Amino acid sequence: MMHASRAVDIPGVALNPNARVEIKKIGHEQQPVFIVDQALINVEAMVAFAAEHTTFGPPPSTSRYPGRVAPLPASYMPNILAALRRPLESVFGYVAGPRPTSFGFYGLATVLTADLMPDQVIPHADATQPNAYASVHFLSAHDYGGTAFYRHKATGLEVVSPAKSQASYQQRNAELEAYKGSPHSKLQALYEEIAYIEPVANRLILYRAGQLHSAKMAGVDTLPDDPRTGRLTANLFVNIG
Repeated sequence: MMHASRAVDIPGVALNPNARVEIKKIGHEQQPVFIVDQALINVEAMVAFAAEHTTFGPPPSTSRYPGRVAPLPASYMPNILAALRRPLESVFGYVAGPRPTSFGFYGLATVLTADLMPDQVIPHADATQPNAYASVHFLSAHDYGGTAFYRHKATGLEVVSPAKSQASYQQRNAELEAYKGSPHSKLQALYEEIAYIEPVANRLILYRAGQLHSAKMAGVDTLPDDPRTGRLTANLFVNIG
């Protein structure tokens, strides 16, 4: 269960009006990944808040996040979502429903790739609704691996849509069963990497939640259990119901 954080202001944490924006079109489907560098004026305050004013605990039972999670500062999510509203509409064609939903959390990755479960190793989709989006905000100054996007080789699938979700789920489970007990590399070889986003400090990326993706931490041999020195991210999900 995620623990409640105290209502503490974070002086200096504000959106950067001079942030650099880039749009990458990836894969055969040319789906966009919206990238914002230097997203906040003072990202160090976000790290300090995580270390001093919130408590990390295990992820919810429905999550496969490979580490610990904690609540974000109260002002972070509304400010980020307000700033993302225009690119959601112009870049992704987002159309708000009557009751858009959102949630987010700090993520502190603590499980090395070699120790992950098979279903944590292979790429996944966060949701399949057409108006579902996810963002990752890299807060760490250290390179513990970024986010990679993939294509399933056998089917060519890059984005899991509602129409394809059942078949994708069944194939995923069949492959997990077929390669049970095999090295992770056997499962990973079923997918082709189509893009990789480097984990630059204070970089925020936004993508469709149905896009097959995974944290790419191969070669990382240590993941400190400390928000100040570990792989700390802020993770948001929009219109996921």
